[in-house]
Amino acid sequence: MRERRKEQRWPAYLGGRASFFRGQSTADVLIRNRSDSGAKLIVHDGRFIPDDFNLTLPERQAEYRVCTRWRRYNEIGVEFKAGGADDMPTPLSSARRIKQLKAKNAELKRRLAEQTE
Repeated sequence: MRERRKEQRWPAYLGGRASFFRGQSTADVLIRNRSDSGAKLIVHDGRFIPDDFNLTLPERQAEYRVCTRWRRYNEIGVEFKAGGADDMPTPLSSARRIKQLKAKNAELKRRLAEQTE
């Protein structure tokens, strides 16, 4: 069989979560191998996972936007979407900290507005 991969893949055994429909639906996945541009996921039933979804890896504290390149009943090959900064993987700890800082900023603006009245 001819090798069609553009990059070398490395074995992996990481638990993850696929989230879709704006986070309303999720599915547990197992990452079996990965490269810099994609991964092979093991899922219970891949038919119910859409072509584009978010892949969260709690162990690595990262979240990726991915698109499906191929699928079988219990396997999905995905490619990490790249492009703008919004599509790059964001560590979950950083996302949580940004959320906290935005809330703190909103509170400070509210307090400042109260003092100037």
